[in-house]
Amino acid sequence: MHRGIISCTPDDVLGTVAKIMVDKEIHAVVVMDGQGKAIGVVSQTDMVLARQGRSPEEARSMRAGDIMTPGCATCDAEMLLSDAVSLMTGRRMHRLVVTENDRPVGVISMTDVVRKIIGE
Repeated sequence: MHRGIISCTPDDVLGTVAKIMVDKEIHAVVVMDGQGKAIGVVSQTDMVLARQGRSPEEARSMRAGDIMTPGCATCDAEMLLSDAVSLMTGRRMHRLVVTENDRPVGVISMTDVVRKIIGE
């Protein structure tokens, strides 16, 4: 997993969220509320879908909370990798928020799993 949460707030505009993704070379950002709880995810796919029928300026000014996939699929940091993969594939998801004591501490993605398998 990638330790640490790269996040945004529901009120951040997509232009800001897109810059975070590009700068950090990631495919999704966790949306966190004011209490440090993960409440959703904005993925590259969410951004592409938000752009449909909108000008670039309109899309960039939308809020993360308006386009995020609500809720976060999570797994405990102690979960076996095989169980995390089963959870992701069973739900057709690409990433899970990893928690310790119900607090988000990182993200594991299918890309992480592929890197682990090929030994990068």
